[in-house]
Amino acid sequence: MPSSKSSSRSHFTLIAALCLLLLSACSKEQHGPQVSGETMGTSYSMQWHGQAETLKIKTVRLLAEKRLAEINQLMSTYIPDSQLSLYNAQDHSGWFAADAELISVLDDAYAISQASEGAFDITVGPLVNLWGFGAKLEGFAFPSEAEVRIARLTLGWDHIQTRQQPLSIFKPAENVYVDLSAIAKGYAVDQLAQLLDDFNIENYMVEIGGEIKAKGIAEHGAVWRIGIETPMHEGRSVEAVIGLNNLGVATSGDYRNYFEHEGQSYSHTIDPRTGYPVQHNLASVTVLHESTTVADAWATALLVLGPQKAYTYAEENDLAVLLITREDKGYVKTFSSRMRPFILN
Repeated sequence: MPSSKSSSRSHFTLIAALCLLLLSACSKEQHGPQVSGETMGTSYSMQWHGQAETLKIKTVRLLAEKRLAEINQLMSTYIPDSQLSLYNAQDHSGWFAADAELISVLDDAYAISQASEGAFDITVGPLVNLWGFGAKLEGFAFPSEAEVRIARLTLGWDHIQTRQQPLSIFKPAENVYVDLSAIAKGYAVDQLAQLLDDFNIENYMVEIGGEIKAKGIAEHGAVWRIGIETPMHEGRSVEAVIGLNNLGVATSGDYRNYFEHEGQSYSHTIDPRTGYPVQHNLASVTVLHESTTVADAWATALLVLGPQKAYTYAEENDLAVLLITREDKGYVKTFSSRMRPFILN
């Protein structure tokens, strides 16, 4: 990101679907310590084993929930006095004092927005709200073309600037609204993983709403096995299984949060370049990356780009990606070259 020279609901988002099935966590052989709870409109879980099993579960839970509360207080659009909510509520353009952690996530988002040519856009919030998928859920009505056009005028990821001295974020206009729900969950996963790293835990898995980071091996002695859901609107099944070690994984899909209008299905994934929910046949995107933050954002960006552009980008940039499309013959899986070594079935 370019720098300047000088509700009562405490959730992040209601659109986070469990796109990843934790096969290892469901195994009857799992006996290691586990911590779980609710956060960001979904659930979180942490499990570990090995030499650090003496680490007290109560200690991990307290530290994890404290860390999650800190992140929410910075980045939630559901908490009225979070730092991001206060930024969004600022009624004039100008610099807004911000925490270094929030600025770091904004900088990561900017880089992915730039690389995806705007397919990923943290200022898409007004469109998300307009289509009934955001924090402002009251009084939803199917938007008109004029309403979409007006909402798009408020977008502009490339106009959001940050600076280090003093730490602050620039708001280019009063009606600019930033929504980090497509990247902050992955960031929170990385932070919980760091918490376990700080205790020198070598084997663990952390998950928030389906975004996962795993390190070392599972208790059965092999890599952590993660199931990727079949992107169907009803029911649940596993479409693919991947092995995860020292990596984060995120999936974005069109099949858990959507509505139908006049026979047409509308997904919560909005293309900021058109103002409308995506309409192509790419139903699910899974991304592996050392940073779950990056994986989370790219899963959304590639879903917006569609099957052909997503695959081309993954190949050209050595990104580990699994694409699942809906075809007349059923669901079709496409793996990038970088993803193939991780596929277990």
